[in-house]
Amino acid sequence: MPGLLEFGSPAWRDPDARRASFGDALARALSSQEHRAAVLIAQTGDETPLGFISLKVVGSIEGGERAHVADLPVAEAARRMGVGTALMRAGEAWARERGFQVISLGVWSTNDAASRFYHRLGHAGESLTLFKRLD
Repeated sequence: MPGLLEFGSPAWRDPDARRASFGDALARALSSQEHRAAVLIAQTGDETPLGFISLKVVGSIEGGERAHVADLPVAEAARRMGVGTALMRAGEAWARERGFQVISLGVWSTNDAASRFYHRLGHAGESLTLFKRLD
């Protein structure tokens, strides 16, 4: 789905390789039979996809488990129309229905728009992963 990499990519990442891996991730998420994962799709009345949220269960560093947003792309034409917010709310409902009290997600450091979006929805940073390219 277009929109996954529109925010730019860290200079040391290969955007072409990531495009393929995101497509593979969506295909795997959609074909997964795991009962503890979900892909929720937003679409128009004529079934044109606007975006999706991919959710899974991950282990927590404190022990136990939490819900995690693996992906949340929204088509460029559907941005600022509430699609991302609706998908996040649906993801939160999915997590609550399964008894989770926390939902996590990751966002690329170069994706300022997404960072602002998640902060507006009440997400706050807990950890920061730093990378250094070794030549």
